[in-house]
Amino acid sequence: MKANFENIHHYYQSLELGRYIDDICIGGDVFTLAPVDYIKILPGFIYIVINGSVAISHKENELTVGNTIEYMPIGLMEEYCPLLNFEYKCMTPVTAVKIPCEAFTALFYQSPEHMNVLSKILVFMTIFSLELLAERKQLTSYQTIKPMLHRYLYRTRTFENEKEGLANFIMRRTKLSRTHVFRVLADLKEGGYITMEKGKLISIDKTLPEDY
Repeated sequence: MKANFENIHHYYQSLELGRYIDDICIGGDVFTLAPVDYIKILPGFIYIVINGSVAISHKENELTVGNTIEYMPIGLMEEYCPLLNFEYKCMTPVTAVKIPCEAFTALFYQSPEHMNVLSKILVFMTIFSLELLAERKQLTSYQTIKPMLHRYLYRTRTFENEKEGLANFIMRRTKLSRTHVFRVLADLKEGGYITMEKGKLISIDKTLPEDY
């Protein structure tokens, strides 16, 4: 099985790490947010997304560095390194739980079973980060765009309520110009490689060319 974003995510989901969510909810507050809302990080608290899609970006330049994965402990990085300054924007309706750091620590660091679960989540956070880094460090801009088409299509199928258009999805995660991204997408559409409607990728209709 190829180690791409979709296959890694499917494998992560197969681990069924959500079995500990009930334990978290007991010690925290469950809340919901609408698309384009932000999860506001308060010192001393950890936020775990139960369902929905949340984009992570740097406050300084608004460049999206990735999306949260299921059960990612938002705020834990900031707790350990206050120098970090991320924003967490909801791309779909989101349900999350807010838990005090003390309760989070008591739950995960004092139980070998829960520590094992947390370790797997943190490892997969690293794996996804490395996968995204490799995706965006390609030799050409087209080689950067190409895998993002597959990932965008997978995300829209996974989160049906996500409204972000393909071009914006690419531009928010790279430093590619709007003109270049639209030109590449237009050429792929004209060549019969992809189908798009109202700015969203509907399907990849045949094998994408190796080079542009």
